[in-house]
Amino acid sequence: MRIAQISTLSAPVRRETGCSVESLIWLLTRELARLGNEVTVFGTGGSQADGELVATLPGPYGAPGSLDDWCLCEWVNLCRAIAESGRFDVLHSHAYLWGIPLQPLSRAPIVHTTHIVPDDNSARLWEMAPQANVTAISQHQWSAYPNLKPIAVVPHGVDTSQFTLREKPDDYVCYLGRFTSGKGPLHAIEAARALGIPLRMAGPENKYYRDQVKPLVDGHAVEYVGFVSGAARNELLGGAKALLYPIRYPEAFGLVLVEAMLCGTPVAAMGLGAVPEIVDAGLTGYTAGSKEEFLGAVTQCFRLNRPQIRQHAERRFSAERMALAYAGVYEKVTFGK
Repeated sequence: MRIAQISTLSAPVRRETGCSVESLIWLLTRELARLGNEVTVFGTGGSQADGELVATLPGPYGAPGSLDDWCLCEWVNLCRAIAESGRFDVLHSHAYLWGIPLQPLSRAPIVHTTHIVPDDNSARLWEMAPQANVTAISQHQWSAYPNLKPIAVVPHGVDTSQFTLREKPDDYVCYLGRFTSGKGPLHAIEAARALGIPLRMAGPENKYYRDQVKPLVDGHAVEYVGFVSGAARNELLGGAKALLYPIRYPEAFGLVLVEAMLCGTPVAAMGLGAVPEIVDAGLTGYTAGSKEEFLGAVTQCFRLNRPQIRQHAERRFSAERMALAYAGVYEKVTFGK
């Protein structure tokens, strides 16, 4: 098939971007090409693709030569893809659901995927075009709008070769993610201290980190190791006795959960959003409904079989599985199969 992937423009499409959507599109493009498809990526300059790249702007939002308004950047990219839609069998837009109003102008069917928890505006946009081909990344993602039924649920996939099973971890637990109140970094610190286990925290430094987290970092009980990617990310996750994921608000997915599991590292998480779909309780980790339960979830994780965690994550969340699922969606909307 001739497939167009329409990226968001917060970063170039590459393996390592620091932005999960663009990294995911890079991986999906690679796997679709391996399946024998012709893939074109619409994104920023500096992107890398297993196929053709149409660089609609020289860089991400605010970059030299680009536009400062991120919404305008997304619209420029979407409109360029629609203008060239006649040379594709299907287009897959990852730019929220903003491609829905452009469907009547497209000469090929469009699949729409948003990678965040949708709001009322997103729901109303879909309701205006109920025939739109919208996929979900989890069962939870659209559960607040039961009248809207995704044509498929395709969980995110991960390049399993980038993560290494570590059967014997070091003596610490870890937190990996953005520093926001919703991610629960203060809860992670509280839990680790209550259990007397060293905590290593990783993520890009921001104002919340400097104001709320940094004063609690002592370099011993709580250590900040900065932003990690690639081999350093693999090492941090693999060396941890457990990943702490004490989110306070529901999320549509959680890639770091899968990445930890691929290292054999169990996950202790609050059972919100898509977490219960990703974490198989008693096999790859445990979920909790309160702060008190969270402490028990952490200690229970230490007894789980790390090779089994890795094997289960490989079966459920490989990049190959994700690409095959999307390929099935493309065939369905294009050929009715």
